[in-house]
Amino acid sequence: MKRWATIALLGAALWLPAVHTRLAQADTSVTESGFAAGLTLAIDGEAMEEPLRAAFVKPGQVLALSADDLSSDVDLTLQTSGAGVIEQAAAARWRWRAPRAPGAYPLVIHDRANGRHRRINIFVQKPFDSRRTEIDGYRIGHYEPHGLRGDANSTPPDALIQVTPANRDMALSAHFTLGQFLCHQQPDHWPKYLRLRPRLLEKLEHLHHALREAGIALDTITVMSGYRTPWYNADIGNTTVYSQHLFGSAADIFVDTDGDGRMDDLNGDSAVDTADARWLADLVEAVVAEQPSLAGGMSVYPANAAHGPFVHIDVRGVRARW
Repeated sequence: MKRWATIALLGAALWLPAVHTRLAQADTSVTESGFAAGLTLAIDGEAMEEPLRAAFVKPGQVLALSADDLSSDVDLTLQTSGAGVIEQAAAARWRWRAPRAPGAYPLVIHDRANGRHRRINIFVQKPFDSRRTEIDGYRIGHYEPHGLRGDANSTPPDALIQVTPANRDMALSAHFTLGQFLCHQQPDHWPKYLRLRPRLLEKLEHLHHALREAGIALDTITVMSGYRTPWYNADIGNTTVYSQHLFGSAADIFVDTDGDGRMDDLNGDSAVDTADARWLADLVEAVVAEQPSLAGGMSVYPANAAHGPFVHIDVRGVRARW
């Protein structure tokens, strides 16, 4: 029988059939990759088909977790890092309250009967007063007080993801890590902070899959620029105050399987140029055609003295090209 699990933020009532469940602390030997297929989750009502996903919450926020449509022989364990407060409201139904301290807290739902499991790396963010221009000495700069044309995704943040040397390599999804999205400022300063929308990760993972289907063997997609603080965005000469980079909604990307720091020859013409970025952009178009919820802006940029060609993508929710 197909197994389903559901995770919802600030969860609604989730009444489920009784199955045998246990609570345990997370097994630290669980790796960030190689998870077996099986359990299907949803985070905040959105299906999670991947074996690994990140969630970004605020201190004290409650996650409601449940599993339903399970056969009677299923033996589920909710494994945690030992932090936060767990309440088991009913069989296969839990509430996990995030701790107050910012940081990373993995949760694993494990089926002991067959070894299948799904992992959620939960990041408790640090509250941020957007009237301030820095946090813990990390420069943020000035956010506009209101979203662009009422867009809730371009409003000032009230919390930011804290990044430390200990968690910067932590997985956000099957092929991307937290540190890939850091702003290129204050290299020796810790902790750092960023914003990131889960939908951007989803778009990147779909693109990664499409690249593999096209015959390109890659571990990840290079994120040349992910989150930018308003301070950094102004410092590099950008005048827009509503850049999608400021809201964790954008990434400038290229494919680099040989590790030379530049775009690969994707179209096979024995040259690395803007045509390769256009090839990648065409693949992004195909991904969005299959996943309309991932619509957003896109533009192809040529090489210059500092970098090779690349593609800007974002998840603003509407099509934009320039």
